Amino acid sequence: MRIGDEDLVQALSASLTKEIGDLPDDGKDHELRIKIRGRGNNTHINLGTQTFEIRSGKEPPPLESDRARSCPQCGKSTWRYTQLCMHCDYNLHNHDQVEADHRAEQQAAQRRKETNTFLLKIFIVSASVAISGFSLKGYFPEALQHWVIGVSVVAGLLAFVILQATR
Repeated sequence: MRIGDEDLVQALSASLTKEIGDLPDDGKDHELRIKIRGRGNNTHINLGTQTFEIRSGKEPPPLESDRARSCPQCGKSTWRYTQLCMHCDYNLHNHDQVEADHRAEQQAAQRRKETNTFLLKIFIVSASVAISGFSLKGYFPEALQHWVIGVSVVAGLLAFVILQATR
């Protein structure tokens, strides 16, 4: 397409929509003519011969089509990317957004649960190291007792920080 053809196609589409809406609803064949004015002598428009099939009723998508989906309200087959179900006018876009939000909330809750479980494990290990270090420091040689106390204090602080972070 040349530059500007997109605007021409949009204008033609809008004009066709209006003209088709004005056709009588008598079930007969009608000829539709559209006049297009050019801009001086330099304009050349060749849309070729186009045939448009207009159907008045709502038709469901073909069976097993990738363009079909089942309506969550009425269960009938409808078009995948339409906003409203063609059978019951259920708002499919709103339903899809609610479902996406619900899935995101569930995933976030699962991640929080996994994080809290991991932090609980670290807390238990840190608290155990701190308690064990202070309880058993007397059984270590004199030269290592300062190290045991230092490791116990660090483990206790880590356990305290994790406990405060989970509140």
